[in-house]
Amino acid sequence: MIQLREDIAWVRAADGRLTPFDADRLADSIALACEFTGHADRLLAESVAAAVQHFTRDCETDHTIDADEIANLVVAVLTALCEDIAKAYARRREWREIRLDQIAGFELEFYRQLDTALRAASAAEETSMMHLRGLRACVMRLRGAQRWGESCRALADEIVEFVRTRVARTRPARAGALSLEVLE
Repeated sequence: MIQLREDIAWVRAADGRLTPFDADRLADSIALACEFTGHADRLLAESVAAAVQHFTRDCETDHTIDADEIANLVVAVLTALCEDIAKAYARRREWREIRLDQIAGFELEFYRQLDTALRAASAAEETSMMHLRGLRACVMRLRGAQRWGESCRALADEIVEFVRTRVARTRPARAGALSLEVLE
């Protein structure tokens, strides 16, 4: 029988499945909450994630923690440090993020994939905020441009209008309002 390493913390999902604790993923989630509140504090996010990982590894008898307990620990630590970030983190399931710069490389396929991503994100009832990231990089790649120019600005405006139209059309009226923010 192969023995598990003792320096690894484990996360137990609701279905009982165990996965290694991913402090970077947790730090990304906390950093996103920081950004939503206007605090771009990656160091805080990494510190809280590392503290939760160390707690799990060093204080839990079987080096295992439930996924829900991680969220509760993070909220408790963030509440002690910065209450508005804690509130934003607690509401993280209400956010959706679409990375425009990671979608297809040519325009027609880009709009198809963007439409699919928007439908999925806006159909989720708990979604109240959608962030679009990487607009500038996406436009530059789609245009094949080295410098930002009028054609880039026009395409960026077209993409933002496309998103607004699609969200308004696909968002079920019963699901409530959706806040849309486009970030470079």
